[in-house]
Amino acid sequence: MKTKKVLSIVVTLAFVIVLFGAQMLFAEKEEEKPYLIGVSIWADSGPLSKKVISNLRYTAGVLGAEVEIAVDGFKPDNQVSNIENLIARGCDAVMICNCTDAVVPKIVKLADEAKVPLALYFRKINDPEIKAYAESSPYFIGNVHEDEVAVGYNLGKALAEKGCKNAVIINYNKGDTTAENRYVGYKKAFAETGIKLLGEQWDILAAEPAANAAESFIAAFPELDAIAVGGGGGGPLAGTIRAVKNHNKIGQIHITASDFGPDIEDSLRNQEVAAMSGGHWTDPFFTFILLYNCVDGNPLSKKTETITMQPIYLTSVAEAKEYTNWCMDKPPYNEEEIKNMTVRYNSSFTLSDLRKIAAAYSLEDVMERHK
Repeated sequence: MKTKKVLSIVVTLAFVIVLFGAQMLFAEKEEEKPYLIGVSIWADSGPLSKKVISNLRYTAGVLGAEVEIAVDGFKPDNQVSNIENLIARGCDAVMICNCTDAVVPKIVKLADEAKVPLALYFRKINDPEIKAYAESSPYFIGNVHEDEVAVGYNLGKALAEKGCKNAVIINYNKGDTTAENRYVGYKKAFAETGIKLLGEQWDILAAEPAANAAESFIAAFPELDAIAVGGGGGGPLAGTIRAVKNHNKIGQIHITASDFGPDIEDSLRNQEVAAMSGGHWTDPFFTFILLYNCVDGNPLSKKTETITMQPIYLTSVAEAKEYTNWCMDKPPYNEEEIKNMTVRYNSSFTLSDLRKIAAAYSLEDVMERHK
């Protein structure tokens, strides 16, 4: 009888031990589950979007996290549904390059309801009421963007340095803060340098409509010697160059644009572009760093934060060669640098540190850090 009792106790203890071990193993697996950051992006095939995605995947891999990519075509309805779907898929945080200010309240509301951190990349909020609404949310942690007025201004000054006197602007969406702020910068540079703005065309997001707009401007204004392309991920620039080539005016009509493509060196050498801004996929990288620290339980701030940075400017073949060598196929920050931007691996890291890193970003900065 005693033997049976002892055997029963042993079996019971063994069962408890196995059960406890299984629970511990399950708990460990739960703890090891990587953070999933959802990214809504306008496309996944253009030069800029491909760089953004590859750099975010690299960064996530360094930190043991994952990214879920959703393409929105830069359309408001798609952007709202993308954020909703990314949250439904279990993303721990979401980030988006919003196409207008008007879409922000809708995606902030979704984040609030799901209690999921949200951040914007490549964008600031111009509308004061929408900005105040977003910043009242405990889940809207902020945004990272370039000084887009400075982008337009610097590229406008580059046209003046080429001796340009008569310009047009081909830009993407009205209501898009980046497009509108670059426009403000261009107009400021033109006013200061005496360049006459002959015309402007908005809502240009692809090569074909850009080519048509440029053709119309060239036909309408024989004196035209400058075309400022607001952006659009490479397509609008390609269409504009094609139209200028068709009229044999490469080198006579100078073009500026944003968002480097893989052929930036040749474009400068062949005088297809006079100057460009780009290399700014660090913007969504810094957005990712903000979100990672937040979901990891180490938010860098208790309130909404905005980080402003500068892109890289290229005006010569020599600069483009350096950019190609140091930045084209290499991440702007290595594994050690990435880990040091998280409180998990660097307990003393602060928002102030991140701001300094973002402000320092330039071609010279990358070369100095990685030489």
